[in-house]
Amino acid sequence: MRRLLALAAAVALAVIMLPAPAFAHGQLALAEPANQSTLMEPRAQVALYFTEKPASFAFFTVTSPDGVRVDQGWTHGEPKPLEPPVQELNLKDGKWEPVFYRTGFPAMVGVSHWPQKGVYTVQYMTVASDGDKVSGTVRFDYQGAPVAAPAGWQPPVNQPEAALTGGSGNHTAVAQASTPAAQPGSSSSPSPWLIMVPAGLVLAAVVAWRRRRSVGAR
Repeated sequence: MRRLLALAAAVALAVIMLPAPAFAHGQLALAEPANQSTLMEPRAQVALYFTEKPASFAFFTVTSPDGVRVDQGWTHGEPKPLEPPVQELNLKDGKWEPVFYRTGFPAMVGVSHWPQKGVYTVQYMTVASDGDKVSGTVRFDYQGAPVAAPAGWQPPVNQPEAALTGGSGNHTAVAQASTPAAQPGSSSSPSPWLIMVPAGLVLAAVVAWRRRRSVGAR
């Protein structure tokens, strides 16, 4: 009996732990340089393309391998087609429906210089049109020639606005460039039916077993 009850609890817990479909808007669709890629030449900007236009108060940083920020502000760029389109799952009327995004809206993040070879880290924080916060990280390996800092350069010290750091509803992702799969990191609570049905089946089996045992005893 105890084993069957434990099995019922295990089934319910396993269903709760299943990953839920992604449903957020404004996710990162494409990065240039791509996540986990190798960059052989210095470039003036890092481009991050989102499925929606980044918020005007979005926050971006580029950090060199030794931990020093080398970002130099950002601007909105020209949208570009996403090939292949990026798919996200949106919850509508209780059902998950696929939505394809075919246009990427960029944030062009300036890079002041490339002080050394190694892994550079790009971090982004913005807010989607549905109010959810979107954040994530892109990492790539720079193997080009070092580029010295401009005269009088100082590492930036600005920080994200409170609208990007406070409250709940964050959707965190590690970027995957140009993928048709739903963006990682978005989540929602699984439907209660997904928990109740498997657990209910196990409990029904327990009741049936007890009845058979009671009849046999008579």
